[in-house]
Amino acid sequence: MNDNVSFELTITTEIDSILRQFADCDEAGKIALKRKLRELACPATTSMFPPLEKVKAKGRPSLKINLSTKRAPTLFEIVESAHDSTSPHTACSVKVPKEKKLKYIKCFPHQIRKHIVNIVDVKADGHSGYRSIAGLLGMGEDGWGTVRQDLVHELHTFHDEYVQLYGSIDRVAELVYSLSCFDSFAPYDRWLTLPDMGHLIASRYNIVLVHLLIRQCLTYLPLRSVSPAPLHHKLIAIGFVEDCHFVQVFLDSTSPIPPIACNWRNYRYQCARGWEIPYVPRIEAFRSSLGTNSNVATQETIHLDET
Repeated sequence: MNDNVSFELTITTEIDSILRQFADCDEAGKIALKRKLRELACPATTSMFPPLEKVKAKGRPSLKINLSTKRAPTLFEIVESAHDSTSPHTACSVKVPKEKKLKYIKCFPHQIRKHIVNIVDVKADGHSGYRSIAGLLGMGEDGWGTVRQDLVHELHTFHDEYVQLYGSIDRVAELVYSLSCFDSFAPYDRWLTLPDMGHLIASRYNIVLVHLLIRQCLTYLPLRSVSPAPLHHKLIAIGFVEDCHFVQVFLDSTSPIPPIACNWRNYRYQCARGWEIPYVPRIEAFRSSLGTNSNVATQETIHLDET
């Protein structure tokens, strides 16, 4: 026998077996297999947990010696064990967490509920609509007074254009009056009203505003600005619940969104038309989810005797 002959030890066969095993696994099995391989390749990322029982610091140390002749398991055996085991610690039997129960969730159309990640309540003092907007803009809900001032300024700055949008000077004056309330409690006629304020909020803060209500859902876009890249869009959502209160609503990034308020198309600047483009698929998904027999309005004016 030639002592100079050397044999190269490889794991090519085992790797091929693992690849075939991975291809045949369902999604849960693939997750388990990938986790085990990661633990072998990078021990620092192990998913094993320390023992729950504390190690005794006192007493005579154990002199037990492991005399087992059982060999260490091969990589393939570890993979097989991860795929076949019914242990609750494997990914194959990961328990799906129960759906979070959110306050007010039933105040919104059921088609959109699964896309609502969170609902944040605000103080109920008649300023809840402006509190919700302020919080979502990063001011904190106590910035409601600043939001009111900003929207009054928006109406004054573009007064003639809003006269056309709202139909009369008197209506614009009514909105200015409604906004000009800075007392600790706001009566009913000083609440945030939609769709009226939707155009003001979207245009003043250059954001996409989604309004959700059990009977009406709309999206508002800025009227006069050029759309930035979609990555830089800011979309916020508010909900009107129990016919008397606004809350902040957080949607997942793939959520369908309601159609755009018709007056945006009628009165937007030409340069603002790009705002709509990124949301067309999500708007179509919303329409499709409602179906033809839905009682959820997707336009500014609704007739209550028809809902």
